[in-house]
Amino acid sequence: MDWKSAKLILASTATVFIASQVVKKMCNYFFNSKKWTEPEVASEDTSCSEVLNLKNREINDVILFSDEVVRHTIRVPPNRDITICESRELNCFKLIKYIKSARETLDVCMYLITSTEIAEQIIRLGQKHVLVRIVVDSDMAYTAPSQIKRLKEFSFIQVQTSKKSILMHHKFCIVDGPKAIKRKYLLKAHAEKLNVPTEFSKDSVKQTPKNRNTKGFVMSGSLNWSTQAMVSNHESVIVTSHPNILSKFEKEFESLWVENEPVR
Repeated sequence: MDWKSAKLILASTATVFIASQVVKKMCNYFFNSKKWTEPEVASEDTSCSEVLNLKNREINDVILFSDEVVRHTIRVPPNRDITICESRELNCFKLIKYIKSARETLDVCMYLITSTEIAEQIIRLGQKHVLVRIVVDSDMAYTAPSQIKRLKEFSFIQVQTSKKSILMHHKFCIVDGPKAIKRKYLLKAHAEKLNVPTEFSKDSVKQTPKNRNTKGFVMSGSLNWSTQAMVSNHESVIVTSHPNILSKFEKEFESLWVENEPVR
């Protein structure tokens, strides 16, 4: 065999080897890409395209008010996602959407409320027969531009300033808490028994549909409900429907709320 023939055989062998490697990589890509890439794409779509899904109220969410736009999802055991979708405009929308999702009750424990947009949403909830209770710090309640004076003008919104001697620096709200819903319907039953025409009476409060399971959740973090905080500050809010966490926040709210109505 001459040198020319040997070079031709070596070149052919190399070509076949390279082609086989290309085919192998293409097969690996097409057969394994579904396994590895689709969950990542789905997670991103879940966190940012849908924004949030409140249909089943299984919520584990983190809202970060930051200057950067970051979209990703963190998976935590057991097979739950914590959605992180950082964009000030989107996060303002998400926060208000969570508030608007209240079906029966909204309990707010907030150091400062100055956002006119959030105040407007609270008023609309009250007009839809959502029972609203608000606890605010006594020093900040009527300091401009606080919205508390405006909210107190509506009889269906109950507002109390903290009676504690220490600073009430909480920043959380409970949407459809089990204890709050139970209290609402005890008040309604008491009003009907006395035949008292109040905002909890038969004509103005809808019965809870038997076929709808209203699951509550809590939002808590560093964020005051102020435009300044949402537009300019670095803030965080954790949103969860975990029953143990929800129960602890309900207990804390009840420790601050001074009960005036006979609900037993």
